[in-house]
Amino acid sequence: MKYKTKTKLILPFKGELMVSNGGRTVETNNHIRPANQGPQNQLYAYDFRTDNTGEETSLEDYPVFGREVIAPGDGKVAQVVDGSFDCDPGEADRSVGVGNMIMLDHDNGEFSLLCHFKHNSIVVKVGEKVKQGQKLGLCGNTGNTNQPHIHYNLQDHLLGYKAKALFAQFVKIRVDGEVEKSYEPVRFQQVSNYN
Repeated sequence: MKYKTKTKLILPFKGELMVSNGGRTVETNNHIRPANQGPQNQLYAYDFRTDNTGEETSLEDYPVFGREVIAPGDGKVAQVVDGSFDCDPGEADRSVGVGNMIMLDHDNGEFSLLCHFKHNSIVVKVGEKVKQGQKLGLCGNTGNTNQPHIHYNLQDHLLGYKAKALFAQFVKIRVDGEVEKSYEPVRFQQVSNYN
């Protein structure tokens, strides 16, 4: 499937993080699954986090925990969930899979889903217009995740169970120190916004 992202996207964070899931293959992205094994809206989703030392015992041991999550593009806040509690490292709350989340409507048939925000950290409300780079909340460990990270995916419908995943190309980013344009990063690459 060829798809050119309409929204001019930046990475949903400042500074540099590692891609722990990303790309179009099962080798680089754990979100890719057959249609009979779950929702299809997150197939090409990205997970961004810091590299682990193996010595982490608390959420605060993860440098990404509490980091600002920013709007990847201009849009309107279409949905917010902010009541989920952060899980201890190694545990996950499957009862609220996305955890605390924000859905942005980019007003062009594309919707951005950002998940796993820290409990009670989201600073925007439904109906609010946001600008690219605006703070949305803080990275947490809520929902179906066993360590703090920023989940991001692009989809074609507001409702996850009706939506199909869209490829998300970032307009201009640094990838392992090199500048890339209209790029889809993959697992283990170190990425940051170009500015």
